[in-house]
Amino acid sequence: MKRIALFITALFMTTATFAQQTTALTQGPTALGNAFFKALLDEDSKTLGSLISTDLDIISFDGQSVEGDLMVQGVGGGAVVVESGTVSDALTRQYNDDSAVMTGTWKAKGNIQGQAFDTNVAFSVMSAKQAGVWKIVNVQFTPMRQ
Repeated sequence: MKRIALFITALFMTTATFAQQTTALTQGPTALGNAFFKALLDEDSKTLGSLISTDLDIISFDGQSVEGDLMVQGVGGGAVVVESGTVSDALTRQYNDDSAVMTGTWKAKGNIQGQAFDTNVAFSVMSAKQAGVWKIVNVQFTPMRQ
């Protein structure tokens, strides 16, 4: 009986630890922004889809508007490949406990639908709480002069 109780206790603690790690990614706008760039680098469309709002709009390197679900499909289907990416100079400003803007620079290399890119961009990632959960609602990439 003690073994069963010990096993159940260990299982509960493992589950609680895993749940804390999973929710930690979206507990704040900075962690959310960092998770977004990591998901792009890892080509992890499942995580990417969980971080964004259903109405996410992205302003791409070339100024074109891209819907979030299309980006997730592109990452999952191999049309968007980020070979390397480094975020620097990141700064997050939070407003009224339910909205935030993360800005910084991103040095990225990869390809979009076979078109190679190797660029530095300034970015802004806007986040908002939706039903008590942080979600990315808008992303803008602006190419920087090299």
